[in-house]
Amino acid sequence: MSAVELMMMIQGLSLPTTKMVESIGSGVSPSVYRSYSFVSGDTIEHVVIARAGERAMLQLIHTAAGAAYTANFNLEEGVVVSTSGANIVSASISALGGGWFECKAVVLVASNVTNNVQARMSAAGNLPYAGDGTSGLYIRSIMLRRQGLTANLFPSSDPANAAFTKQNVTVTPTTSPNAPSLITLPDTVEELYIRAIGRMSATKLVEPSGSASPSVYQAKSAVLGDAVVWKVIAKKAERYRLNLFSNSAAIFNCTFDLENGTASGTGASIVALGNGWYECTVTVTATASASTNWQHRIFAASGTHPYVGDGASGLYVQSSKLHLNGGANLFGDSENLSTSAWTKSAGVTTVANAALYLGLLANGADIGGDPYEDGSTELIALKWAALGDSITIAGFYTSVIASQTRMVLTNLGVSGASLGQSTTAYASFGIYNQIANIPADSEVVTIAAGINDFGAQEVVLGVLGQTTTATFYGALWAAVVAIRTQAPNAKIIFFVPYSGDSTHATHRIMRTNGQGNTLDQFMRAVREVALLTSCAYLDVGGESGLGYFMPASYTSDGLHINAAGGLRYGSYCVEGLRRLSRAGYFGA
Repeated sequence: MSAVELMMMIQGLSLPTTKMVESIGSGVSPSVYRSYSFVSGDTIEHVVIARAGERAMLQLIHTAAGAAYTANFNLEEGVVVSTSGANIVSASISALGGGWFECKAVVLVASNVTNNVQARMSAAGNLPYAGDGTSGLYIRSIMLRRQGLTANLFPSSDPANAAFTKQNVTVTPTTSPNAPSLITLPDTVEELYIRAIGRMSATKLVEPSGSASPSVYQAKSAVLGDAVVWKVIAKKAERYRLNLFSNSAAIFNCTFDLENGTASGTGASIVALGNGWYECTVTVTATASASTNWQHRIFAASGTHPYVGDGASGLYVQSSKLHLNGGANLFGDSENLSTSAWTKSAGVTTVANAALYLGLLANGADIGGDPYEDGSTELIALKWAALGDSITIAGFYTSVIASQTRMVLTNLGVSGASLGQSTTAYASFGIYNQIANIPADSEVVTIAAGINDFGAQEVVLGVLGQTTTATFYGALWAAVVAIRTQAPNAKIIFFVPYSGDSTHATHRIMRTNGQGNTLDQFMRAVREVALLTSCAYLDVGGESGLGYFMPASYTSDGLHINAAGGLRYGSYCVEGLRRLSRAGYFGA
């Protein structure tokens, strides 16, 4: 919120807002929309701050396959009415006071797609409907953003702005003292959180092995005389020299020392942001009308390009934004340089969500204290073997953990497998037999067992204190013993199984199997054996949000997680692993 807006609030005046007024007619679908190019793998939030007027039903929608979602909100009752669409993760509505609500739809993008992102209103939730030409609702802002970040992917958040197309509706700014007013606390809190605590949102640019000229870039055009401002927020990793380069249209060659905070080259300047982050800026004037590659180049400690890289070293970039003549940012995916929007020179790799930004409290030097470590550093490069069933081998949660922790994964999951001895036609010991394939130098071994032991193989449950694979309790103990022999230095972590949802026939709570046992008994067995053997456990089935009441969008069949469910599973485990790291679990 600007200082002017804050003063308006203090003096009892309203903040600028808009009113959407429907067109008159028998079949209207009032909509404010803008086209956006979704990128596969992104988790996107569509956020609208709105208040009921004569109309109270708000719909957020994108219909194209790959990023399909619909979320319906009642602004009088403050509830999410319904959700649908193959890619929706969740929808929420939060009261902000004065009748205003933040309405949010979260979507996990499955494929690259470009289509209209719409905010629509209606009389009773049905579209189209008969409009009277006078009724409407109020909208304060429309935003599209990547989850965990605050930057608006639309060029404006103002619904009246020409950046948005209006269909069957007029959008009129209003500053009437009677118009609703609001302090946008969610954005403020999010910004403060990022500044103080930080988000794992920076991309690591990694050089190739051998002689190369590592670069990540987009091609954009400039016109003779354009005022060019290029801002890149970056931090050193193994490399600390970032070079921003263009040899056409706007010609410059600027190098930024991310260790010492210095800059060289025409138009180059650098500002320290804290916790090792710098804003690197190039300010020049275009000398020709042409297209050019706006390159982020990694330099070694001395010299320029090419140089001999090691295939692992690099530096971090949080954002890269290019402005011509004070206009909107021209780069797509400016806060994630790992996407296909960015071209990578031969051999260059990128790792998304690889570093904490901004997190000033994470560096005690910035506030006069000792540095804070959230546990991430100790996890990097740990050798991890994952035991489990089809949920593990599918890779949806293991890929999230590997990406966010940078542990080195050996996935030993086996589809349809159990840990213990089967009493049905399904095979026995599928998970247990994989222990022999754990690399001897593994440093972390996770065991995700129990769901098939209960629902498919119907392994005899047994009791605490048993030690053979004839029962589930015994198989858990035996697995710990066998892992200790196979990988003596590995830290063992159990993942408590989660229930299938209410639609699943067998692998769920509220059902008794052929042995007369319930899934919660198998979940309890994992917790009890973990405590008995002094091994850690992460309570996926009890705390992650996966289970009997989970959204249908998390699974493909009521049990097996998809990418959205994998993100939920993996994100929960990453936080658990960091907590264990802070407690010293992975120490000698």
